[in-house]
Amino acid sequence: MELAHISAHAARLYALQLRLRPVQHGTLMPFSGEMVHGAFLRWLRDAAPDVVSWLHEGQKRRFFTCSSLQFNRPAPALLRAERENIHLPLDPRETYTVRLTLLLSDLFPLLSEALAPFQGARQASGAAGALADARWQNKPAPSLQFGKQHCLLEDVILANQQAASWTGFTSLEQLVEQARQKTFERQSTLTLEFSSLTAFSRGSSRDGYGTFPIMLPLPELVFQNLLRRWEDIAPPALVGLLEKERLERYLQEDGVIIVDYDLKAHHVHFTTHEQRGFLGACTYQLRGPDDRPTTETSLTPRQQIYLLAQLAFYTGIGYKTTMGLGQSRIVSA
Repeated sequence: MELAHISAHAARLYALQLRLRPVQHGTLMPFSGEMVHGAFLRWLRDAAPDVVSWLHEGQKRRFFTCSSLQFNRPAPALLRAERENIHLPLDPRETYTVRLTLLLSDLFPLLSEALAPFQGARQASGAAGALADARWQNKPAPSLQFGKQHCLLEDVILANQQAASWTGFTSLEQLVEQARQKTFERQSTLTLEFSSLTAFSRGSSRDGYGTFPIMLPLPELVFQNLLRRWEDIAPPALVGLLEKERLERYLQEDGVIIVDYDLKAHHVHFTTHEQRGFLGACTYQLRGPDDRPTTETSLTPRQQIYLLAQLAFYTGIGYKTTMGLGQSRIVSA
């Protein structure tokens, strides 16, 4: 497949979960997003080595995200383990999950191709060009390696329109249409959930201090980050639908402000360093003037903000989204 072809098409977005079972007893770092990232690329390399090289080495833009391995433990215990880097047991009697999102249409068939030797697919009816509900039962199961631990793939889940689900699929055109149909009251709000550690990296070695994480989801950081993700993945026909200068001015003039939050400072351990950030939920008020669209096909500033908030479910927000950070979604709007 031509890489130029891949970079030019980004119509569909997918969020799916892999259900995994360890081969044997062992332990793993409580935050393993870095390992999941490596395992996903190694697995995909078997189906399309040139694409993996392009994704990993030649692109500053990232067209997928990975979560950390999800353990079956109470949230307070998991947070403590992440902060203190307490390795957690893997039990072959239990299943664990990993979440992947694919931000280019062409990555989905490549993933299917990587699964093809092991799967007998079951497909339900749905929108054209998409799987409405698919679960693959794999015989024999392929394995993913996280450090020294091997896990067998038991199931791949892609289900849409389920309450509280972290899986789904859509197209950029559908997100645009949903935003176009959205109406707002004078001071509407939307709430974003940050389910994995989220941070924004700032600074440089040139100033003598180095980089540092910004520990709050300030509106200008959140929505300018999502605007850049839109510009990364949208095809030419849709890139200009979000009016960059107009949107940045709206944010700079406090058109979006924080009115409530339930946030917690947190940190996790990568293999070589500690990463600080935050978790929780933040409510934003859209209070700036919602000017009329500039053309018949464009969106108002509030509709553009809402579109970006929808996009966060697939792209994540902030720093190192390909390694488990920044998994986010709208919980109310």
